[in-house]
Amino acid sequence: MNPTILLLDDNQENLYLLKQMLRELAGAKQIVMAEFTSPNEALIWCRENEPDLCLVDYQMPEMSGIEFIDVARQLPGFNGIPMIIITGADEKELRQRALQHGATDFLTRPVDPTELKARACNLIALRMSLVDPRVRIERLAHDVEAVAKQALEREHEQIIFRMLANLSSCRDEETGNHMHRVAHIAQLIASNLGFDEQFCDMIYLAAPMHDIGKVGIPDRILLKPGKLNPQEWEVMKTHTTIGYDVLKDSNSALLRMGAEIAHSHHEKFNGQGYPQGLKGESIPMAGRVVAVADEMDALLSVRPYKKAWSMDDVIKQMQHEQGRHFDPDCIDVMLKHIDSIQDIQQQYADDTAVYPTDKRPLRLLTGGASKK
Repeated sequence: MNPTILLLDDNQENLYLLKQMLRELAGAKQIVMAEFTSPNEALIWCRENEPDLCLVDYQMPEMSGIEFIDVARQLPGFNGIPMIIITGADEKELRQRALQHGATDFLTRPVDPTELKARACNLIALRMSLVDPRVRIERLAHDVEAVAKQALEREHEQIIFRMLANLSSCRDEETGNHMHRVAHIAQLIASNLGFDEQFCDMIYLAAPMHDIGKVGIPDRILLKPGKLNPQEWEVMKTHTTIGYDVLKDSNSALLRMGAEIAHSHHEKFNGQGYPQGLKGESIPMAGRVVAVADEMDALLSVRPYKKAWSMDDVIKQMQHEQGRHFDPDCIDVMLKHIDSIQDIQQQYADDTAVYPTDKRPLRLLTGGASKK
């Protein structure tokens, strides 16, 4: 994931000098620079792109640097982007006003190359540690792996769910309770398919990782209220491989199942899914189970782009996709236990507390999964 720096200055010579200074940064070959002399053109670009650092001149004819930052901060995903104002005067009032409008730091002309490089390096490193999906998921994987090595009592279950909620749900339309509902429905389906307790408890904890790769999807795509265009949809589909690539080599059986689910929960039984186009029983069992649990809960839930479906309509849709999108056995189990699924929906409705207070015991985590 290569960092992008936006350079905005109405003076072409100033842009050239900034670019030359930044080329001396460590790893500058991997840095992408977007240069603009017009604030309005820069804003048009920002509506379709997310920079990792902005260097903005204060005095420009179309709008000031402060006005530019004020507008840019309103764009999706721009709250956490560091922005440096470059001015020709060291004025306290100006700096205070810039801070109030979202500036992160300041540089005074003539710009000192050493100071610029130091500040840019620090801000880019901070930004990348927050947004690089590999850094964030690897941090989560390390934390979950440490928990998984212990006896998984109730408190450890809550720790895992909290970490996943903080990492995943904060950037998506889905709630923490969505993860709980999917976890419980997946466990119910797996249990009634005849899998042992160990597999069922494992899928309960791994199912919430199904969309963990969405941390690597830009906000302009992830949070877009309307329909995605073909190019955006191709980017969105990569969330399946982002989570898989980071979790797959873990020493933890739990995280390896999380990787398997992340990679396969959008495959379809007829081979028309993604990312690999797997078909039938070549799709991992955990992925087939979670696909049903995730889709059912998504249809029953309110989203910014749709109303919640009725249970009758959801059942008709899932039956229609039986053997096409979904494993027929998983759908049969779902239909037999629809009352239990409705109980789960009510217990973890979106207006209830996210973290469970019941005392359901967990039995985990040694050896492999086997089917009864």
